[in-house]
Amino acid sequence: MGRQDWEERFAAGRGFRGVDAHEMRLFKRAVRPRAGARLLDVGCGLGAYAAALAGLGCRTLAVDWAEAAVAAVRDRYADLEPLLSVRRLNFEEATDLPPGGFDIVTMRLVLAFMTDKAAVAERVRGLLAPRGVWVVTTPLTERLPEERRSIGVTAEDVAVVTDGWGRGQWYDLEAGGLRCFVLRS
Repeated sequence: MGRQDWEERFAAGRGFRGVDAHEMRLFKRAVRPRAGARLLDVGCGLGAYAAALAGLGCRTLAVDWAEAAVAAVRDRYADLEPLLSVRRLNFEEATDLPPGGFDIVTMRLVLAFMTDKAAVAERVRGLLAPRGVWVVTTPLTERLPEERRSIGVTAEDVAVVTDGWGRGQWYDLEAGGLRCFVLRS
């Protein structure tokens, strides 16, 4: 999908999978975020996940390359400021994020759409503070029907993004569903 497709999708209020208490319990168990942790949510879409993360007490910067998504987050979650802030940003091209500036970086349902996954992993490493955590939530290509495989990541993609991390683990949100990778620097 191109940027205009995303703009139209988000302007129409169409997001993706909702966030539920089960997902947030698994996140808290795996990541153990502390109140005040600096968090970057890449590809925030309509902001439900970013809002849930801010609800955990994380100082969350939500970014998306679609202006319609950013506007929706501002409108829907203004009451979460200053814990939740949002800005338009193409993560793959951004150069103005602070090195070592985040304790946690999340990418929920977005990695498959990134063009250079090795470069993305390297950029995330540079953004994380010591002992920082990268959480990637994504469908796996092999679990998807043929017509939906473009929204998943391949085994090769997983190998590229998980290589070189100090520690890592994964969990599934449900059997045969989305996989969450928790990678620690």
